[in-house]
Amino acid sequence: MTNRFDSSSISNLNDASFAQVLAWRASKNPNGEAARIAGQVPWTAMELWNLAARWADEMRANVARGDIIATNQEAGPQAIALTAAISALGAVEMPLSTDSIQDREDQLVTHAKYLAAITDENIRDAESINLNTVNIQRLTAPSAEQRNFEQKRQHDFPANMSVETPALIMSTSGTTGRSKAAVLPVGAPIGQAVRVSTAMKYCTDDIILSYFPWHHINARHAAVLPALLSGARVVFAPRFSASGFIDLVRQERITAFNFMGAMCMMLLAQPPNRHDRSHDLKKAYGGPAPKSMVRAFKRRYGVTLRQAYACTELGDVATTSVDELRKGAAGRVVDDYDVCVVDSSGNQLDDGKAGELLVQPRYTGKAVLEYLNDEEATEAAWSDGWFRTRDMAIISDGWLYLLGRLSDVIRRRGININPEYIEATIRNHPQVSDVAAVAVPSALTEDEILCYIVPNSEEAPPFAAIHRHCVEKLPKYAIPKFFTMTRSLPYNANLKLDRKTLRDKGMPTHAWGSTINTLTEPEVS
Repeated sequence: MTNRFDSSSISNLNDASFAQVLAWRASKNPNGEAARIAGQVPWTAMELWNLAARWADEMRANVARGDIIATNQEAGPQAIALTAAISALGAVEMPLSTDSIQDREDQLVTHAKYLAAITDENIRDAESINLNTVNIQRLTAPSAEQRNFEQKRQHDFPANMSVETPALIMSTSGTTGRSKAAVLPVGAPIGQAVRVSTAMKYCTDDIILSYFPWHHINARHAAVLPALLSGARVVFAPRFSASGFIDLVRQERITAFNFMGAMCMMLLAQPPNRHDRSHDLKKAYGGPAPKSMVRAFKRRYGVTLRQAYACTELGDVATTSVDELRKGAAGRVVDDYDVCVVDSSGNQLDDGKAGELLVQPRYTGKAVLEYLNDEEATEAAWSDGWFRTRDMAIISDGWLYLLGRLSDVIRRRGININPEYIEATIRNHPQVSDVAAVAVPSALTEDEILCYIVPNSEEAPPFAAIHRHCVEKLPKYAIPKFFTMTRSLPYNANLKLDRKTLRDKGMPTHAWGSTINTLTEPEVS
C-alpha cells in the first residue's frame, strides 16, 4: 500500500520557496530520510534543514536580500542545504557547472557578490576564475559524525518572498545558440515540482534516482523538490553508467528515475542482463522518448518511459501522468500554461498542424523573468505575452508532439522532418550504436540529410546496408542521402545531442552518398 504525503500544512503552496519546502519537510518528518548519495550515509530532512540554517546564519552578515550568490557544488545533500540557506536569506543563487569553468561562467560569476564554496576543492576551482570583486564565502562541510550540531538561531528564517521575486539564475545550455542566464522567480521551482510530483504520483514509498548536475533544473525541480513535497527520497549518482545502471538500481532500491533520451539509448544498447527485470523500478520521467524507445524499454526493463516537455525558462509545459500515456507525445499540456503553434508569419495554426510552439503563463511567478543583463534576448524571447520556445510542435487534443528545435528541423521536399524520427529508425539497425541526423545544404535550395553513424564495432559501418534499411523503413522524403562515420557524438553536460556542432562542420570530405555505387572509405571524425 502506498502512502500519500499530506502537503496541506504548507500555507499557500504556490508561494513556497526552496527553503520553506525543506523547512516544512523537516517539521513534517524530521527523522525520516530525505536524500543521499549512492552508497553513502542518508541525510534526514532535519539534518539538511539544520545545516541550511547554520550556513544561512554564517552568511547573513555578508549576504542581503536580492544579492546574487554563485555556487559551484556537486549534486547531493550538501547542495540541497546550500541552496536552502541562500533561499532562506532571500538571496538569488547562480549555480555554475563543476565540470569546468568556461568563459561564459567567468562572465556570469562577475555579477555575483559572493561565490559560496563548501569544500577545499570548490575553493581551488573558484580561485581559478577571474573573480574581480567577487568574494569567496567559505562554508565548513560537516562530517557524518558532526551532523547533530545544535540548530542556530533562525527566528527570521526562511525569508518570505513573493512568487515574482528573483530566486535563481540558471545558465541555458546554449545547444542551438549562445547560452543565456535565465532569471527564475520564487514560484518557478515549486510550480514545476508540483506538476512533476502530481503527474508521477510520488509517495513515501518512492526512491528517486537523479544523475543530473546541480546547475540543471531537473535535479532541483524535477527530483529534489518533488521528493520533499511527496515524502519520497532522492538518491544522487555522480555519473551515469549504462553498464552499472541495473546494479545501482537494485542496490539502492530505486523506484523511479529521471532520464534523458540518450541515457535510455545507452541502456538499450547494453548486453542482456539476468537482472533486467529483477528490480523495484516502476517509473521514469524525462524525454525525449520516441515510440520505438518506449516500446523497447518496456519490453526489456518492464518500465514505461513517461515523457515530459520542459525548458529552463518555463519548467514543465507538458507531462505524461502514470494514469495516461500516448506513445510519441511529449505529454498533456499542464494547467499552468496556454499553448499554441504558429507559422513563420506568426499566424496561429489549427490542431494537428506543425509550427513553432508558443507558451503563455496563466499565472505570475511561473516563468522566466528576464535574461540577466541581456535586454535584447529578453525582448526576443517574448511575443505579445507568449514565450517563443523555438521548438517545432503539433498540438492534438491537448497533447503535445515535438518535432525538434527550429534550427534542428530538416526542411526537405516542402516537409519539416524531425531528426529524431530518422535517428530512431537507424538506431534499430544491428550495426549502429548511435546516430545523429543533421541538415546540409542542397543544390536544390533545400536541405539534404547527413547522418553521423557510430558503429557498434571497430569496423566501418555498412553504409549501403544502412541506406537500404532507411529505404525500407522511412518515407521517401525522410531517407538520408549522405552518411559518415564517427567514434562519438557531441552530447552536452545534460546529455542533449548537440546537432549544431555537427551542422557547423558542414559536409565531411569523405561522406558516403546514396548515389555512389561503391562504398567510399569512411573518414572518422
